[in-house]
Amino acid sequence: MKYAFLLTALIFTFNIHAHESDLSSAPNYLNKIDRRLKPDSIEITNSRGSDSQITAVILKNNIREDVLNFKYTVPSKEECLSQSKNLVKIDLDLDKFKIVGDWNREYELEFEADCSKDYKLIFNYDSPAGEYFKIRNIAYRISKNLKDIKRDEFLTSKIKIKFPSGGDYYNGTVNVTKGYQWDVVGHEIGHAIYSHARIGRSAGGSHRIDECYSKELALSEGWASFFSAWVSVDLNDPMAKFEYMVPRRAPLEIEHVPGDVCTGPTNEWRVYSFLWDLIDLNNDNENVEISFKDLWDLSFRKYFPSITDFKDEILKEGFDPVLINIVWDQNIEGR
Repeated sequence: MKYAFLLTALIFTFNIHAHESDLSSAPNYLNKIDRRLKPDSIEITNSRGSDSQITAVILKNNIREDVLNFKYTVPSKEECLSQSKNLVKIDLDLDKFKIVGDWNREYELEFEADCSKDYKLIFNYDSPAGEYFKIRNIAYRISKNLKDIKRDEFLTSKIKIKFPSGGDYYNGTVNVTKGYQWDVVGHEIGHAIYSHARIGRSAGGSHRIDECYSKELALSEGWASFFSAWVSVDLNDPMAKFEYMVPRRAPLEIEHVPGDVCTGPTNEWRVYSFLWDLIDLNNDNENVEISFKDLWDLSFRKYFPSITDFKDEILKEGFDPVLINIVWDQNIEGR
């Protein structure tokens, strides 16, 4: 029994991916979110059709982001005729993810509506409901992106996302403190994808993004950030950046690594910049054309111990060694 306990403790320890001083602080509403979500405001217009049309957006600085995969059940015509207000239920279920709050209970959204009206539900990006829907948007986009390249079948059970949590990390469950931090959310889900797809060896421990540590940890953290970029950043963006990740250095560049960052294959910033330059469509002194699908196929279930082994596999697959080494020198070695 003692040895079983020790083994469990070790597995838990090596599956936590925390940012130490790079962590965000927990929100002041931690563990106080009502799982029955409500919009922050509603825009109501007269319906042009026979049924109410309901849409939802996340609002940030007067910019609206559509809530994706927004499905709802409208009342029947009989119900509409018999009542002035009717309960509309929103289906929040996702194929590959489950977002839970306190007591591992999933969130719900429903509201009363007039069948003769159209509704646009508005969620402020930093309200509890807005943060939930930002996480849900990212999770849905990950499912769709993987499905689009026909690489989603490895997820045979749903990945659980705990929001809000006391920290941003992955320990079998994705833990998120602030849902609007899209890059951090994508990074932590990236750890779950990395683990389920067995791309590399998982590693935990103290790390700061501009320092060097173990090769396993650098690959694990760097790949998770690379995945977050693939999900949310335009491949053509010459100024690609992370907005919230590592507040003391934000915004973090994706295309270029600052000169004061530790060089070599044991730094996560250099790892994700190398991987990004392999798939991005912006030519900054390199001309490599490898798709995310290509990288996925050559790394799936390979358990790479380092980005060096990852690069060796790329070369073994027949990609141009001259071009690959240019990207390597530019990002990993900082030349």
